[in-house]
Amino acid sequence: MKCVSAATTQVETGKAALELVAELERQLGGSKEAPDLVLFFASPLHAQFTGVIVSALQEAWRDAAILGTTAANVLHPMVTRPARAAIAAMAFQLPGVAVVPFRMKLDDFERTPICLDKWQGLLETGPDPRLLFLFADPFTTPTAEILESLEMVAPGLPTIGALAGGAKRPGGHILALNDSLHRSGLVGVSLAGNLRADVVVSQGYKPVGRFFRATRVEGNVVLELSGVPALQALEQMVSGLTREEQALLRRGLMLGEAVGDESEEPGRGDFLIRPVVGLDHEEGAISVAGLVGEGHRIRFQVWDDTLIEDLKLMLLPQIADIPAVGGLLFGSWPGRRPVPELRFSIGEIQTTLGYPLPITGFRGSGEIGPIRGVNYLHTHTAVLALIRPEVRAA
Repeated sequence: MKCVSAATTQVETGKAALELVAELERQLGGSKEAPDLVLFFASPLHAQFTGVIVSALQEAWRDAAILGTTAANVLHPMVTRPARAAIAAMAFQLPGVAVVPFRMKLDDFERTPICLDKWQGLLETGPDPRLLFLFADPFTTPTAEILESLEMVAPGLPTIGALAGGAKRPGGHILALNDSLHRSGLVGVSLAGNLRADVVVSQGYKPVGRFFRATRVEGNVVLELSGVPALQALEQMVSGLTREEQALLRRGLMLGEAVGDESEEPGRGDFLIRPVVGLDHEEGAISVAGLVGEGHRIRFQVWDDTLIEDLKLMLLPQIADIPAVGGLLFGSWPGRRPVPELRFSIGEIQTTLGYPLPITGFRGSGEIGPIRGVNYLHTHTAVLALIRPEVRAA
């Protein structure tokens, strides 16, 4: 098994695609060493020319499965600053692995449970998958509900990916699946066989205040926390915070929904974190960017700039494992401020692991990854997947 990655900041898409192919070929060991799978991520400046990128990749490797998406920012060691024009790609040679690309479109989202039949069909086509990659359009795809359907038929199947980023309105993102381009839905690939993925979800948030129980919820609107109007509960909690915690609160407030066994005390990394997007003073309600489960444990969260430290700490068990052959990194934050920090984290990842792991990824509109064995759609996190063979070649 082998993974190689490359990136370019060439503005002209045709030249950029050729640069990308040439560098991937060089790292693979020549044009005869074809990959089985190629993932690419392109900044919005290249979006309307995505077909040019796909054509260059297919011209080089006609038998490879190709997936790509628009990205708000490309993450790669060679992209040293946020670039208007950037493309990054990772090519995988996967001996002993079955590669099954798939797509889900708008019509598939009309059935309930959403896409359950599509997941069942995929598992029949490619039985016993070890890993799924998913890339979705955020404007048209009910990703959280699709992941819930996947959990029904394949509980515990590691699924990683992200929502496309960079476009401000529907139709602005491009998803590529082999030679077809799409402005809605999702594309993905199922990998089965001699493959293992270890996924780390790093949040960089600090829990503050007490635990609550979501006692009354309507969709994404929390009406009561532990029997008290939600806004009143929040105000009481904030009044009891330290000055330092209240200062962190000004950066933005998040609601953390505890994940896992009720008998265990959740800590950092055990919450599904979503931004608080609205406060209704008349109703005493709190709105968040995502559905909240009634009866679930809740604790508010604040950003404390520890994403990199969390990531490094969570990577420590990986040091004793066999080296990974490649890594994929996805993250999402509003604005441009955290992009240098995420880019810097690539060097931190390599230093922590102790070897120059090929890594690429992008900043999008949300990321997909598991917490305690269940896949979720996240925001404001970093999701890192380390890919390696399950069984080493003799």
